[in-house]
Amino acid sequence: MSDAERPELPLALATTQLAPSFVGRSFEGRYRVEAPLGDGGMGYVYRARHIALDRPVALKVLRKQHNERWLSRKRFEREARALGQLVHPSIVAVTDFGIDQDAPFLVMELLNGQDLARRLRAEALPVSLACRYALEMLDGLAFVHERGLVHRDIKPANIFLESTALGERVKLLDFGLARLVTTNTDAAVTRAGEMLGTPLYMAPEQVTGEAADARTDVYAMGLVLFEMLAGKRAFEGSEMVVLHKHMTMPVPRLPSPALAPFDAIIQRATQKDPAQRFSDARAMRDALASVAAALTSASGKPGAAASVSAVRAPKPRARRGPSHGAGGVMRVGAVLVSCVALAGILIACSIIYLVESPGGKERRVLLQRVLSTASDTISAPR
Repeated sequence: MSDAERPELPLALATTQLAPSFVGRSFEGRYRVEAPLGDGGMGYVYRARHIALDRPVALKVLRKQHNERWLSRKRFEREARALGQLVHPSIVAVTDFGIDQDAPFLVMELLNGQDLARRLRAEALPVSLACRYALEMLDGLAFVHERGLVHRDIKPANIFLESTALGERVKLLDFGLARLVTTNTDAAVTRAGEMLGTPLYMAPEQVTGEAADARTDVYAMGLVLFEMLAGKRAFEGSEMVVLHKHMTMPVPRLPSPALAPFDAIIQRATQKDPAQRFSDARAMRDALASVAAALTSASGKPGAAASVSAVRAPKPRARRGPSHGAGGVMRVGAVLVSCVALAGILIACSIIYLVESPGGKERRVLLQRVLSTASDTISAPR
């Protein structure tokens, strides 16, 4: 069943119905299972407690149907060994692993927060946030690729947004499908012709069962970046329809012209021919970082990337002045009225001084003559 067809269930209810027997169980006398947290393609994940240290941990137990197959059990043990060597801020830390009563288990750091799939159910992310998440994912994935590993199941459900005192931090999860690409790889565990991954985020070479490499993860990262910016998956439909689209159809363009720089990165990352994609996560990260830096420089704001509003050119402000529009005319009129009033006050004060000061009698007579002459001049016919 694809993710799109899977019915929505409360997380606790879904996991409790899947494997209720592990709650309360002790693994190798060191870890006691307390509650279900979730489940992946390879196994169930529980909240557990390290008994000796009294410390909470996450404990992953291989599904019974996989445990019964030697091939899947080898994958699980390889995940433990591979993850134990990956120490990076953007990769979940593995602290222990073992086999208890024929049940392989993996012990990881317990994370607080939610996965990206749950975060994307509401809407598309702001550009700056999507860019920051993608850069952190690619940092962790580049670390993986540089050590000869391929994740092969990059998807929002395997990207965790850990809540910390300093804010959210990305963690890559579930390397159960990781494939060693060094020369001593166990061919029986990763034999050709085997289709592994999640259909919604599967590269064409995975669909056909061909060998996967770092460019396979790049393809999935392009789809995740599209989903974060567009607010929807690149391809929808039944499992067979989605697989056919991966093989034949290009990823849709992002809806906003302002996102064109990111669209170019997505289109290159999701080319059908692996040779035309970025060579690995490091190359894709460098390209995305360049776009983020250019947008930040254009917006003049600090941060990982510019927002959509910063990508658009800001509207020029209207010039202000007395000659622009009705507002300018009103301001000029107000200034003139104020000047006339001030002149009137000064003239009145001068008259009062002339009349009331010593010698005012003679000044009054002179003033009356002046006013009389002015009145005759104004009233005289022309």
